[in-house]
Amino acid sequence: MSVLEKTHQSELRQTETVGSESTDSQIQYRGRKTSRAGSEQRRRAILEAALRIVVKDGVRAIRHRNVAKEADVPLAATTYYFKDIQELISDTFMLYAEKAQTIVNVFARKMYEPLENADGKKLAELTTGPKLVEVIVEQLMAYVMEKTTHSRDMAVADQAFRYEALLNDNLRGLASQHAKALEDKLIEFLNLVHSSHPKEDAQILISTLRRVEYECLLVEPEDIDKVALRQMLERQVSLILKIDVPTE
Repeated sequence: MSVLEKTHQSELRQTETVGSESTDSQIQYRGRKTSRAGSEQRRRAILEAALRIVVKDGVRAIRHRNVAKEADVPLAATTYYFKDIQELISDTFMLYAEKAQTIVNVFARKMYEPLENADGKKLAELTTGPKLVEVIVEQLMAYVMEKTTHSRDMAVADQAFRYEALLNDNLRGLASQHAKALEDKLIEFLNLVHSSHPKEDAQILISTLRRVEYECLLVEPEDIDKVALRQMLERQVSLILKIDVPTE
């Protein structure tokens, strides 16, 4: 095993350890805690209903009566588990964050797979040259397409909560905390491939992702221009990493 291979495998193990301590453990609900399985199922059903309302009508449409109707539960059930609308909105956001974290975790694992399965010369190519751009762009594409096609409701909820965070002080801190999930994963990866400014580069990539996700949501999934999307991401990543990618 080469020195380069040993170094990268060591860094991968360290990164996996850090990644396992990410935002997952920070997701904490605020509503009434339950001890019985049936009660927890009803509480979850209420939050799932509230999240569906966010997707259809926005965060401001969350009202106890609306949510009770959507969840098919008595009105008293929503006020029992959530003392006020702000608590219901906050916990609906936490449910969204929990679901979104799953997508981020899958994205992070996929980013590391090519490096974990490589050795020697191939590993060096994957972490220093055009192949690195290809690896990153491939996973960014997969992430965007997952969010805007298969998990489209989640992407719509993301847009709704980001807007509401501008107006809602109670949601602002939660939104900032949630935003760090993807940023932390990207920083870890960019550190691994020796980016000179991993935090700033991660923030640039996230800004790019937010823009393209929004644009993809404005059209039907089948109308997304994947070729143009890939070219734009490739250009952005190559500029960040200062790697020239040959054009065909």
